[in-house]
Order: sequence, then C-alpha cells, then structure tokens
Amino acid sequence: MGNSWIEDYGDRYFMDYDMEALKRDQCYLSIENKDYEKLYLYSKYDDCVKCPFTFNEIIFKNLPKTLILDTKFPKHYRFLTKNVKFSPENLYSDVVGPITFGYDYAEFGFYKASFNNNTYDFTTLKQPVDIYLPMLTVFLIYLCLFSLIPIGRFLWKHLKFERLDLPFIPKDKNKSNAKRVQSLDTFRGLSIVLMIFVNYGHGGYAFLEHAVWNGIYVGDLVFPSFLWIMGVCIPISVKSHFNKEHARRSDAIKNVTKRSIKLFALGLFLGGGPYLNTIRIFGVLQRFAISYFVVASVNILAHQNINELKNSQRHILDLIKLKLQWIIMLIIVLVHCLLTFCLKVPNCPTGYLGPGGLHDDQKYSKCTGGAAGYIDEVILGKHIYQYAYITQIYKSKPFDPEGILGCLTTIFHVFLGVQAGTIIVLYKSHSQRLTRWIIWGLITGAIGAALCGFSRDDGVIPMNKNLWSLSFVLVTSCFAYILFSLCYIIIDVLKIWTGKPFLFAGMNAILMYVGHNMTYGNYFPIHWYLSAKEAEATHFITLLENVWATSFWVLVSYYLMKIKYFWTL
Repeated sequence: MGNSWIEDYGDRYFMDYDMEALKRDQCYLSIENKDYEKLYLYSKYDDCVKCPFTFNEIIFKNLPKTLILDTKFPKHYRFLTKNVKFSPENLYSDVVGPITFGYDYAEFGFYKASFNNNTYDFTTLKQPVDIYLPMLTVFLIYLCLFSLIPIGRFLWKHLKFERLDLPFIPKDKNKSNAKRVQSLDTFRGLSIVLMIFVNYGHGGYAFLEHAVWNGIYVGDLVFPSFLWIMGVCIPISVKSHFNKEHARRSDAIKNVTKRSIKLFALGLFLGGGPYLNTIRIFGVLQRFAISYFVVASVNILAHQNINELKNSQRHILDLIKLKLQWIIMLIIVLVHCLLTFCLKVPNCPTGYLGPGGLHDDQKYSKCTGGAAGYIDEVILGKHIYQYAYITQIYKSKPFDPEGILGCLTTIFHVFLGVQAGTIIVLYKSHSQRLTRWIIWGLITGAIGAALCGFSRDDGVIPMNKNLWSLSFVLVTSCFAYILFSLCYIIIDVLKIWTGKPFLFAGMNAILMYVGHNMTYGNYFPIHWYLSAKEAEATHFITLLENVWATSFWVLVSYYLMKIKYFWTL
C-alpha cells in the first residue's frame, strides 16, 4: 500500500478524485466508517507465504479516507476493530467486513468500502482498465512497422536494380557451414532478447517478473536458458579445438581461463555499484564466468575420442563419453545438498529454505535463504545484491540470487546443456538427436517436479531461482530441452524458419547484454520518455518503450551481422 492518500470529508469525494495522480498499477480505495470509533486496516501480499497481516492505516469514525493502493502484486486486506498482532491464534478475531478483497481491484479503478448501520458494503465507483489490452495494441503497432522492412527491401532491389544479398547466412559452400545448427544461435538469440526485454521493464507486467521466492514465472526461464545453451556450445567448441593439428589441452584451458576472467571482470564493471564498501562481487556475468570455467575445464580435461564400440553401446554413446564428467557433476550436486541441508546456521533451523522476514509468522526473521544466505553473509558481507523483491514483500534482509552456494547447482545446470551439445557432436541424424533431447527433457522435468512435490511451496526442494535449487535447475532444463527441440525441428529439420531476427542477436549475445546494461537510463534513441511522470504512466507507454528498446538492440545485432563484426571475449 502506498503512503499517500487524499482526504475529503464531504459527500462528493467519489466525484473529485484526480486520476492523473495515479501511476501504473495503482487504484483508489475510499473507506467510509460510520459504525466504529476506529477501524484498523491490515494487509498481506499474496506472494508472502505464511506471513502475518501487517498494519497499514487507521480510519476514524465519520472521517472518510481515500487511499492509493498498489495493484501490481495481489494483496489481501482486512479491517479490525482494534489494533492487534495478527497471528494464527487471532486470525479472525475482531475482523469486520470481508475477510479478503485482494483480487477485487485493478489499475485505475475507484472502489469504496463502507461501514454503515452495522452493515458492510464494497462497491466499484469506476471500472478499472484492461491492463492486457496494450499487449495486443503494441504488437499490432510494431507488426505494422516491421512489415515495412520487406517492402523496403523489395523497392530497393527493383528500383535500384541491385541484388540484395543478406549477410546473415554464409555464401560459401563450405561443408562445415552447411551443417551448422542454426537453432543454436537462434535459441541463444531468443534468450538474450527476452532477457533484455525483462531487464528493461517488460511493460510493467507482474507475470513477466521473477518469482518473489518459490515458483517459476516467465522471467525465471530466461537466465537458465542462456546458461543451458552456453553448455550446449561447450562440447562443440572443444571438438573444434581438438580437430586442429597439435592441439593441446593446456592451450584450451588457458583460453577458457582468460575468457572466464574477462567475464567476471566485466560483470564487476557493469553491476558492481558506485561504492567500494558495498560493491556487489557476484552477479549474472560472474555466475556465467564461474560455471563456464568449471564445466568447460572439466570437459576439456576429460575429452576423449571414442572410436571402437560394440553396436549395442552406440545408443548410449553420449553417456559413455560423459561418464567421468557425470560423476564429477553429481559430486558437486551432493556437496550442494550437504551444505544446504546439513550446515548449522545460527538462529535458523537446519535445512531452512525460506525467505525469512515475515515468513512463517516471523519465526525466522533473520534467516533469509538458510545456508545460502549465511555463506554469503560470512564470506561476502555487504557485497551482495541489495534490492531483491523479498525485501519489499517479506521485509527480509538483503539476499543475493547469484550468491556463492547457487554456483554449484548452476555448474550442474550448464552441464545439462553439455549433455545436449554432446548429442549434437556424436549423433548426426535428426531423429537420433531429437529422441535423446526429448528423453532428457522428460527425465529432468519429472525428477524436478517430484522434488518440488508438483507444487510451488511444498516438496523436498521447492523450485526457487533465488536459491538456484536443484528442482529449479531440472525443471528449467526440461523447458530448455523441449523448446530447443522445437527450434531445431522448425529451423534445421523442416527449414520453415531461418531464425531471424533472433539469429542476429545470437551471434553477438555478449555485446547485446553489455550494451543494454549500459543503457538502463534515459538514453535517446533507446529510451524516449517525454517526462519522468510518463515513465510510470500506463502499461501501454511502458510496453511501447520497452519493446522499442529491445528492438533497438536487435537492429544493432543485424547491422553487426551485416558488417560481419562479432564481439567475443
């Protein structure tokens, strides 16, 4: 709930409200109390699991009050006739009016809660807007704009009498180029484009956010997909290295080490922060660097050429090639589980996986993330992410979703991509590849769903991006296997789509990530808000700008492809 409100003691308060005072995802609630000396308003976020209701406002008798409510995240409200501590024991004590009305309001609506003559009435004075209609509107606008591109190409080709050769597909007839799996670059490009869109603001839609704690939203699939596809490329790159004459493992390890150091340093530069005493040490690129270094190094050191095998073994050729690596990865997963469920954390139950703060009626308020949070607190101190959603929803202390302990399961996550990449290296037919990818997708999905009990908050290991839990790794890998298989069928098997425009972005993914990170602010022509007020005006304005900002980098990637510039670390 916002802290600002408009007070009006007259009978015309429902006529005089100022709609321009509302921002995106806000509405008015007018409360009229003619029965009680005082009414106490409490609230609780729906995403705040097992949290107590917290006090917000006092509504005095015969003094109507109009509040501005936040509608982005569903929230439940209750009225009490006295100020009490909400707990399971007095959950319904002194409650008047509705138990909840958290889903009865929406953006730019105006509502009235009235207590009069010992009756309660909740009415809608002004209907809210449809926040999802802008998605269709913006889609149609950009569809019209981008449909002009092929028209322009056609006119340029015929009016200038020139042949238009697009550079995104190599023109030479090199055999290796002909066999290039274009769905790799497309899937990588799709991942980075979605990541940029989510990071720029995703139109302000809550369902595109990251889950507050447990569960998976659309935004939670982007980062894991990028990590997974990085793993897919590792065995392909390693094979290319060892196909060279006089190839040495030491040279490959040196290249991996240099690239990892550059990624880590770049991550510090982009997300470290302005103050040295609170600089964030771990982050997105830092996790890329660590997981890439470990997985690529293991793949290089364990690399072997498999020549003679019995015919009965050829259907498990990928497992035979990776058997030593699987042992190493399972040991890493075991270490993660032992630290998570066995490490003694002060003032915290062993194996606690909750967000702390208000969670579980504030029993473990200083125990955010259990072992993961404790390890970061001991080793990193204040050098962690300070703005996680749990600080707003659960009132928890800062927690870093890219912390130390999660690096172990992220390494396993990347390795699951290596499994898919090894299938590309060893099997050449489409059916052989697709069959194995789909099987791996079903296996990882089934195990992950079983670990989380097929639910959001139950099970042995809930799906949790913040902790990068094992169930989260397996379920998101399932999505990656299935979605990549679909891309492969459409692009490389049926050839009904070339992968454009995501193909362009996939060829310069790191440059796009760095570029969009450095242009979060109001940088024309990427961002073009007319005023600070407009930036949070409506979902339409926000979505229009966010889609354009994302499209800008796709256009940049096309231009870079045209001039044949590819930036790598």
